[in-house]
Amino acid sequence: MSSELIVILSIVGGAGLIGLFYISHSIEQQRRQRALLIANISDFAFRLQRLLDSIPPAYLGKDIQLLLLGQIKKRMERLKELAPSNDKFRKKLDATNEHIAEVTGSTAKQVKPQIKSPEEASQIRTLLQDLSKIIETFAQNKIITVAEARTHLAFLQSSYLDANLNHLLHQAETARQEQKPKVAILNYEKALTEMKKRNKKGNFSERIEQVTAVINQLRDEAGHAVSSTADEPNELNQAMNELLEEEDAWKKKYF
Repeated sequence: MSSELIVILSIVGGAGLIGLFYISHSIEQQRRQRALLIANISDFAFRLQRLLDSIPPAYLGKDIQLLLLGQIKKRMERLKELAPSNDKFRKKLDATNEHIAEVTGSTAKQVKPQIKSPEEASQIRTLLQDLSKIIETFAQNKIITVAEARTHLAFLQSSYLDANLNHLLHQAETARQEQKPKVAILNYEKALTEMKKRNKKGNFSERIEQVTAVINQLRDEAGHAVSSTADEPNELNQAMNELLEEEDAWKKKYF
């Protein structure tokens, strides 16, 4: 074999190895990109599902539930295309379709649950704020219109305020039962302030009268003992003040 042929074969062989290396590298890169895409889509779908599972349905309403479920469905369909052999994605898609049918067909009135602790109120607040950011992203990406986003954000703000009011009244009633008039009056007054701010259409008029009567009754029963220690700092006061500060921050951001 001539030296020229050996050189040519060596060049061809080297080029073949380089080509094989680049092909292998390209295939591996595509595999990694596909795996990353699957992970990102799956993570976001899980995030949406967590919000659906963690926030009481009454604080979401049917429209927001269906919006989230529709986005989960789209991502499950995409995951099924990317990983057709993954049975987990198929099952999740089937479950999402069933959930959509259930929410669409439901006519039962959703009752807002009782919030029993500052921790629970804080958790709902955080989840609703996280969901608000997602809805803003949907509008930015033109998944929904700006008008739809505003409607959803207004509903979530109302839900946030309802959760806060619910919590304040529960704390007040619990303190009243435990014979703690100072704490009861503190929370009733904060709830009263909140209801007066939201009573433009008279929705809270009856409740305002009831709470006002309770406050007056507690003051009469407690006499001067309440007013003499009304401003003493405690953990509950701090927690309630933080919730009200968060509410004001919410309003400034979205409205």
